[in-house]
Amino acid sequence: MFKNKFKGCDASKVWRVIFIIWIVFASLYVVYSEYSRLQTFVAKSAYNSGITTAVAQIMQEASKCQVFPVTLEGKQVNLVNYDCLNTGEKEAE
Repeated sequence: MFKNKFKGCDASKVWRVIFIIWIVFASLYVVYSEYSRLQTFVAKSAYNSGITTAVAQIMQEASKCQVFPVTLEGKQVNLVNYDCLNTGEKEAE
């Protein structure tokens, strides 16, 4: 039955076509996998950079020895540098 449908086709040609299709799909899979890995790396780098920036800004505000607000998802707290509080107690003694 298979031979009747593909009369005149050489078996080596069929295998070549199958092999080329397999190479194309394998290459696409590798490219997609590497692209996904790159996306994850970029997202992780951006996340870490954002955290570093946020902590640096908090440290900069805290170094002024004044109360400053920090807001997250609609919740707000006021922060102050603990070392600034201790200096006031030492001066009182």
